[in-house]
Amino acid sequence: MRLTFSRLLQVATLASSALGATLPTRGTEELVERASGTKYVFAHFIVGIVASYTQDDWANDMTLAQSIGIDGFALDIGMDPYNDQQLGYAYAAAAALDFKVFLSFDFSYWSSADTSLIAGNITQYASQSAQFTYNNDVFVSTFIGDGFDWSTVASESPALFACPNYQAASLSGGADGVSCGFNWNAWPSSDNAPIDQNMTTAGDQDYLNALGSMPYMMGVSPWFFTHYGPNSYDKNWIFYSDWLWNTRWEQVLQLAPQFVEIITWNDFSESHYVGPLHPDDTSVYAGGSTGAVEWVTGFPHDAWRDVAQVYIQAYKNGDSSPTVTTEELVYYYRPTPKDTTCSDSVAQPTGYEYDDDSVFVIAMTSSPGTVVITSGSNAPVSIPVVAGINTVSAPMGLGSQTFELQRNGAAVIQGTSSQDISNTCTVYNFNAYVGSVKA
Repeated sequence: MRLTFSRLLQVATLASSALGATLPTRGTEELVERASGTKYVFAHFIVGIVASYTQDDWANDMTLAQSIGIDGFALDIGMDPYNDQQLGYAYAAAAALDFKVFLSFDFSYWSSADTSLIAGNITQYASQSAQFTYNNDVFVSTFIGDGFDWSTVASESPALFACPNYQAASLSGGADGVSCGFNWNAWPSSDNAPIDQNMTTAGDQDYLNALGSMPYMMGVSPWFFTHYGPNSYDKNWIFYSDWLWNTRWEQVLQLAPQFVEIITWNDFSESHYVGPLHPDDTSVYAGGSTGAVEWVTGFPHDAWRDVAQVYIQAYKNGDSSPTVTTEELVYYYRPTPKDTTCSDSVAQPTGYEYDDDSVFVIAMTSSPGTVVITSGSNAPVSIPVVAGINTVSAPMGLGSQTFELQRNGAAVIQGTSSQDISNTCTVYNFNAYVGSVKA
């Protein structure tokens, strides 16, 4: 059942919340061991869509990521001919900024026969100063690739700390050459299909149980929507994400994994980017003129990084809740009600009916207050919030969207979004428009 109250996750009741399964009952010592030591936050970066990048482009992205506490990029690579050029730019830009990177092999393209090629790639960059190492071993990861022979790769490359994206069941009892497990599934789903519920920690618990004392890398994501027709990539669905960003970060504080990977920095095709838009270089959006450019253009997600920054600090400090020092209202919503008919040749995305026709606000407050949401011609909706980070919502109305934080009946923060909600459209766009209001 979805939760629609203002505070999605109260720290005192996290273990029994409907938003998460209880913490693993076995191996308390394992959890303590995993929670101790330096914590790291990475962001998944798709190299395959940035053939046009210069080293300055890499530096710009890395500077933004570094400013919110992200330690490095997981460089998702296929077998593109420009890999060497772009990886060279990435490692050089990272070295200049004291930022870290590591290779993440995308097994949509690589296969079990590619052990020597993968070892060669790892060896090529292992000695670079920007290469992330853990326990003095070269850190490497994947997208999918269950059962890949990492022990053979390790015999042909420098010492590895392999943290692949296997299914939890593939990690049970250990996996050859694997030191860690990465859970990509950061959205509510069942067999990769949309479901009508909020994200829980049940999947995380499967990984924790399978890994035992080995480190866990937890996937965190704000959204998922993709809209390619059968004549393109033929992927058209939305995972229920209305409350996801706040919820998932609270789950990070609950579970305290050794590593967190934000999914993603720049996958515009699936709408879970937290990096900047590129209006001057739309080739990075993937899919040409009828691809992601149709649902990404004019839809920034930058303000979601402000939320992440506060949580990253809490996570690295080992805190059970975030501390807000700069007040801000981060709002997000879709551009049209879900049942609006658009003049689109591609059908509504699978799972669209689960979305709420609501406008959402992640309120970051240093003391109690009242969030007031005025959505179109609807009457203002006032929701009290406690200090901290709280997600609230109001029914969606056509027209302009206005947001306030009030105390004692007076507005201390207020502003109006530049994106109206409309009932006319040419594309079934279930991407989120994200903005913020600051003091």
